[in-house]
Amino acid sequence: MIHSHTQSRTISKYNVLAQPTQPMNIDDSVMNRLAGLSMQQQWIFFTAECPRPDYSQFAASNVSCQKIIQLKPSHSQSEVQIVIKAIQSGNASAVVASSQIDSVNQSLLLQLALRHGCEVFFVEGRAHKFH
Repeated sequence: MIHSHTQSRTISKYNVLAQPTQPMNIDDSVMNRLAGLSMQQQWIFFTAECPRPDYSQFAASNVSCQKIIQLKPSHSQSEVQIVIKAIQSGNASAVVASSQIDSVNQSLLLQLALRHGCEVFFVEGRAHKFH
């Protein structure tokens, strides 16, 4: 006899798939570049500090959404450290990080990405709204 067991599922703030998406403020030249990069064998990583990628926005720009991964937030590493690891992994054609990273670190990340055959883009981060 086969027994079926179902569990009730709760949606939490930690379930990335349950979080709403919102179109990002990305200019057309970046979207076109991401579309080209998404055709490579590697991934396009989005840091947790970026808004969750919006499927319809990316699909409209011919970005292959099957190549997009949003990284989980880290409790022990900064966004800069996460971007460095993503670049150095060799698994990324691009990393999209928040523009909250200071300009000195942005410059360093761009140089590191260039050395690893990767590209880094900086977008407006998640909006933190308080009521």
